[in-house]
Amino acid sequence: MTFTLTALLTSCGESIQFGGEEEADLANPKTHRSEGLSFAYPGNWEIDAHQNTGPFHTFFANTPGDAIVILQIYPIEIADDLKTFAREFSENAAFSSALGSVQDSVLTELPSQGGYAWMREEFDIEVALLRTSVPHKRLYASKDTQERRIFLILQVAGEDYSKVEKGFRLIGDSLTSESLPNKAE
Repeated sequence: MTFTLTALLTSCGESIQFGGEEEADLANPKTHRSEGLSFAYPGNWEIDAHQNTGPFHTFFANTPGDAIVILQIYPIEIADDLKTFAREFSENAAFSSALGSVQDSVLTELPSQGGYAWMREEFDIEVALLRTSVPHKRLYASKDTQERRIFLILQVAGEDYSKVEKGFRLIGDSLTSESLPNKAE
């Protein structure tokens, strides 16, 4: 049951200037709190949007460049496992790419770490306007907290991965979840 917003799935490189990412500012982190979640994020990133669709919540973080950082929260009883989530996310993103076509996608399970299940996807975006192929990485992580499953997604051009990876891990390492009150009346 992957809830995705296709316009944001493919915005990585929307300006078609890959390689313009800045290092994540870990010296001056900010904190975001809402929907029973709290997490730190790099000082030079911004929380851009929060969508609340019934029991589903999605947060988007903007980096100074073209990377995409998404947190999606589902009730645990209806959430997919990470492998299913990642496969569906990847298929939806490939189908909806406005930049060009996604080629050579490879999903790999990674060892669990820090309370998260992890997967990595490596793929190329064939940019038709530039007649070039840009290697990309997408990291997926999932963690169960109380009655929710939280998915973290990072997408970035391969050459910029080292600049944002620590910021992505800051979010994951600092993420806490409180039990939500029952909203039934």
